[in-house]
Amino acid sequence: MVEEVRTVKLNLLNLTERKSKLLSELLNVCKSAGDHLFKTAVYLEVFNKPESRFALQEVEYDHIKERFALHSQIIVDLCKDVFTACRNGGLNFFKYTIPYNVPRSSKLAETENGNPVISVATLDGRIGLPISQDGAWERFNEFLEDGYEFTSFRLKKEQDDWHILVPLRRESEVKGEFDSVLGVDVGSRTLASVTVLSKERVEEQLYFGRDVWEKQRDISIRRSELQSHADRGSSKARRKLRDLKNYESNFVKTRCYQVAHKIVKLAKQYNSVVAIEDLTGLKNARGHRKSDRRTKRMPYCTFRVALESVCKREGVPLIAVDPYHTSQSCPNCGSLGKRKQKGVIFECECGYRANADRVASLNIALRASETIHNSKRIFAQSPKGNVPVNGHDWRDWGSEIMSSHGYSPPERKPTTSIVGS
Repeated sequence: MVEEVRTVKLNLLNLTERKSKLLSELLNVCKSAGDHLFKTAVYLEVFNKPESRFALQEVEYDHIKERFALHSQIIVDLCKDVFTACRNGGLNFFKYTIPYNVPRSSKLAETENGNPVISVATLDGRIGLPISQDGAWERFNEFLEDGYEFTSFRLKKEQDDWHILVPLRRESEVKGEFDSVLGVDVGSRTLASVTVLSKERVEEQLYFGRDVWEKQRDISIRRSELQSHADRGSSKARRKLRDLKNYESNFVKTRCYQVAHKIVKLAKQYNSVVAIEDLTGLKNARGHRKSDRRTKRMPYCTFRVALESVCKREGVPLIAVDPYHTSQSCPNCGSLGKRKQKGVIFECECGYRANADRVASLNIALRASETIHNSKRIFAQSPKGNVPVNGHDWRDWGSEIMSSHGYSPPERKPTTSIVGS
């Protein structure tokens, strides 16, 4: 059994001034409470206290309830969010969302006229938020009819508008009539690195969407130039900045859907199940400034929504796998390796050497294959015996074998050369 996850972004109709004010106040209080919980979580880690969200909740629940007057379930969800974000390397509440649980702090309902509303808890009781009955609402209901369920959602503020982000889940069994698994690694430089893994070998490996990173880099340079003029009071520069933001957003969204269509077409060609990393919470992770900027520029959410949408429309199964060490684990021996040459090349002590994005997509495909077939598979590229170069090998050839894969331009097969004794 695997868990299928779909994310739907529901739009709200125009809210009254009172409701908008209540939600804005609640968001600010959630930010303050989250910052306080983050400091407590750091304290617990420093002083070797029990590390769990329940320990954090036990220490801070009464204090948060008294100081911030939040709904009980929202406090519980905040503790969970903070602990999860700390485990992922840090927390940033600048663009925080309000977490809700169904039915404890919210519920889906209808007005007397049959219009859909979402009832949510605030600092001043519950309020009903009218949902727009557009295409997103229709897709949401289609998912529910297909057996998906939701037990939580998040309210997100984008400029002056509010949106509902709903994760829908269902347990399903991926049937055995599929011939392969297509692993997708989403990266900062290459939007999607793809590996098609069949029972016998790697069928195809491709890179899609490197132009997205290049376009974002050029826009970032242009943005910094315009920002310097805007800081000196130029209204024209401020207008250009707004236009540039919309242009970048539209370009990224368009390319995400184009790449998603190519991936699904490839999956149908090989009769594959599509597997992607579950990178939820990625933008809350903290790293050094340069890597942090690249990470937050990754359009993971946009790409995942696009891939989910196209997969559903074309009838291709999509599963999410645990991203833990997918880019650091050696597909040959299973041990942890290192990324060299500015993170482009992966090297392992066993001698395996390959493009890092290629390794990640292969590991994702292997992990999904293990989930589907309940058996562990070790991938090795070995010129010995009767094992094909892109075949599966249960043996560990150790340091005798080294396979070298250079970095290739996007949307091309990587060139492969084998170096061995």
